[in-house]
Amino acid sequence: MRISSLFFGGMLLALSFVSCEEEPPSGLKFKERPLLDTTYLSAAPTAQAKQVLLIDVTGVRCNNCPRAAEKAFAIEDANPNKLQILAIYPNYGTLSKPWPNMDTLVTKDADDLVGTLGTVTNLPLGIIDNVSYNGKYLIDENSWSIVVDQQKVKTTPINLELKAKWLPDEDKGRIEIKAIANTAIPSTTKLNWVIAILEDDMVGWQSTANGVEESYKFKHVLRKLVTSAYGDPLTIGMPAGFTTEKHYYIPRVAKWKADKLSCMVWILDADTKEVLQVNKVKFIP
Repeated sequence: MRISSLFFGGMLLALSFVSCEEEPPSGLKFKERPLLDTTYLSAAPTAQAKQVLLIDVTGVRCNNCPRAAEKAFAIEDANPNKLQILAIYPNYGTLSKPWPNMDTLVTKDADDLVGTLGTVTNLPLGIIDNVSYNGKYLIDENSWSIVVDQQKVKTTPINLELKAKWLPDEDKGRIEIKAIANTAIPSTTKLNWVIAILEDDMVGWQSTANGVEESYKFKHVLRKLVTSAYGDPLTIGMPAGFTTEKHYYIPRVAKWKADKLSCMVWILDADTKEVLQVNKVKFIP
């Protein structure tokens, strides 16, 4: 009865979106759709290709961190549409201390993400799909490509679709997330999702092997987690075709540049913590 009611609820929801709409008069816009939080059953989709999450654990006063960032970009270039990068700046003493008159990139959310898996003992380090390598979840940069190659050949049981729109009149973003089981997921499997806001092309000071670069361009920088670092509950088990949709509004923080913001979402197994799928989209105006 549970699945049946979800199925008919999903059919009604689908029909509600099929109704015709007239083009609004020139200069008028339809209002944004209300925030959505719903589940329903639909046809099981073809499985998406697995994307791998590489979290670059870094610091602005770390001489070797730019080298590690370049390594992450090289792995991304070698694996188009298979890798998503997130740069996080935990509080790690002198190496994370902001430069004078510079916006700090350190966040408590970065500390929390690292804290779910271990302790920072040096920089740079990496977290890849929250899996361990040689007994460690915080992985040395020289092993990143090995672990990415290991993860990218895996399949994912869940498809992840994202939309992100920036509403300049209200100075906030709207995120639409849809997770669809492409195969049956056991009833013992608990899934969480983590939602993050990233900013690109931030210019500031960065220590390098050749000294301080004062016009360094920071990419994929974690600005904020919308959920907890462990993720918010998504579901426990899913029949094939089970769909969860949620929409969020994200107000802009003063120092964020709206045209440089993206939304990243990853879905993980709540017990093993392994990331099953990740996706990222840029906020569009």
